[in-house]
Amino acid sequence: MSIEFIRKDRIATITINRPEKMNAMTVEMYAEISRRLKEIDEDPEIWAGIITGTGDRAFSAGADLAMEGRGGRGGEWSAYRANRFDYGLEIQKPLIAAVNGFCLAGGLELALICDIRVASDNAQFGCPEVKWNLLHGYGAQRLPYIIGLSNALRLLLTGEFINAEEAYRIGLIQEIVPLNRVRDRAAEIAARICENGPMAVRMTKEMTLRALDMSLIDGLRLYTEYSRQVFRSEDMAEGTRSFAEKRKPEFKNR
Repeated sequence: MSIEFIRKDRIATITINRPEKMNAMTVEMYAEISRRLKEIDEDPEIWAGIITGTGDRAFSAGADLAMEGRGGRGGEWSAYRANRFDYGLEIQKPLIAAVNGFCLAGGLELALICDIRVASDNAQFGCPEVKWNLLHGYGAQRLPYIIGLSNALRLLLTGEFINAEEAYRIGLIQEIVPLNRVRDRAAEIAARICENGPMAVRMTKEMTLRALDMSLIDGLRLYTEYSRQVFRSEDMAEGTRSFAEKRKPEFKNR
């Protein structure tokens, strides 16, 4: 099985399982990962997701260039709808990338859809598409927001790789851990997120991402509207009650 999907408690883990090919992804694997991401997004029993790769050498080296086609949007015209992670598929639940080894091209795009990226100390990141006269599509849209325009252009235009220390310095990743700890650390972060109110977590992610394209005033209007919904929720009542009673809250995702 090229893609493994495991649920444990409120956390779902997607693992790319093609280590003999540096976890390079076929068209079918792109589709399966996207399907599993939608499952994380839609299942109320899943509160957070982790994405990682099998083995020590690679999170993913990107698309398998030997595969036929690229799974593009050929044929008759239709309105644009993001249906694959490298086309901008949006997931409301928090996602954590556990990056082990090489994280390149489409593999980097997969890491970029995650909200938090933890990397092993042997990790390498890059956008080598220009070496083969290809384009780094989704990543070219996201990287400037995450690491700044000049850092993004350096990666995109040179095709060079950077190590974990440099990725941390420019803000591409949030933590560096030993290789044997990277998946455990991602699980710890996911578990910590799942201790919080799931409605507030999803809304906070949504507000933060939308703020990238909003004025401050519009962002505060969105916050005001979301706050009205939060104040009417049962989890809000449980949160304030548990604070007053000095105990851990028991949220029900409602």
